[in-house]
Amino acid sequence: MITITGGVISKQSGSSVTYKVKCDNCENIDPDETTITLTKGVTDLSTKRCSKCGNNQITKLKYTEIDAVKDKVTV
Repeated sequence: MITITGGVISKQSGSSVTYKVKCDNCENIDPDETTITLTKGVTDLSTKRCSKCGNNQITKLKYTEIDAVKDKVTV
């Protein structure tokens, strides 16, 4: 499972993800797409300045195994 903060996933195929940056300040979604391949357990961080409000937006993507996520859920 791939989780993202500061962006929206447009496409996903296995560990390859295409996403757009979404500003936390004004909620503007950048029209440019970025494609990366993630390794399990690794977090990818990137920053980009919002073209609308100038906010320095941090985008964080993490690829976690589904079993690891289930283990953390308390019932």
